[in-house]
Amino acid sequence: MPEPEDNSSLTDLDTRLRAARERQEKVNKPASRNQAEMASGMAVGFRIAVEIVAALIMGFGIGYYLDLWLGTKPWLMIIFFFLGIGAAFINVIRVAKQLENKKRFRDTREDDAE
Repeated sequence: MPEPEDNSSLTDLDTRLRAARERQEKVNKPASRNQAEMASGMAVGFRIAVEIVAALIMGFGIGYYLDLWLGTKPWLMIIFFFLGIGAAFINVIRVAKQLENKKRFRDTREDDAE
């Protein structure tokens, strides 16, 4: 006749496994969130850098070609270069406001969830 199974050791093992998984999830959750925030920060940094460079190149290029066309070297190039700097600052401020609004929305959503 087969012996009855001892379920107490299996139940104990199951309890210990669940406790270990819960501890592991608590440890891994903040790390994955920090990694996501760091990757998001790098993406924002690259976006801002590209927008600054693009605005400066566009301002310089427009001024340069207008100078060639109108024969006013180097005045329009200088003027449009500074206009490009202004456009770059406006773009950086716009991106910063978008990020701030996104963060506020996320914070209010987390507060509502609690």
